[in-house]
Amino acid sequence: MSNLLLFSGPAVEPVTIAEAKTFLRLDTSDDDALVAAAIVAARQACESFTGRALITQSWQLYLDHWPERDIVLPRPPLQSVTSINTFDADGVGATLDPATYWVDVSALPGRVRRRSDAVWPSPGRNVAGIEITYIAGYGDSWNDVPEPLRQGILMTVANFYEYRDALHPVTLPAPIAALWRPYRLVRL
Repeated sequence: MSNLLLFSGPAVEPVTIAEAKTFLRLDTSDDDALVAAAIVAARQACESFTGRALITQSWQLYLDHWPERDIVLPRPPLQSVTSINTFDADGVGATLDPATYWVDVSALPGRVRRRSDAVWPSPGRNVAGIEITYIAGYGDSWNDVPEPLRQGILMTVANFYEYRDALHPVTLPAPIAALWRPYRLVRL
């Protein structure tokens, strides 16, 4: 069993308020808070649809036991692994030596593999005995995010803004899905 938690969210959004206001053709700051909230919701919708992290963020993956092969780290692209900890029965953590594993940041999703000569300690607690903290996302800035994802976010912001009264259900329009679909992770 595994559990994935967002440890530290992105410091910026992939679309700025000014950019969204230009796209929406808004000249005043009256709706800035609404636009900002729509940007966050649109980014989250994009991340949910694609299964990716857009802007640099920190995640923690908890495992009950070591997998037989690779540890697959959700929410690519993987930038780095910060730490791998195991916990004993009393909840005391021990950090694995990074020399005992390889990190593959080129794989989608990223992965960790134990070195063939390494022995990893068995976790002492049966639930969430292994904690992997890692950094994912395209980069620290909005211009690190692929343009089709950003364009889809702008279109989603416009959709949220237009149908903000909650009387109309908001669904993902086909043009937005078409922009995001090539980035969607598919499990086989």
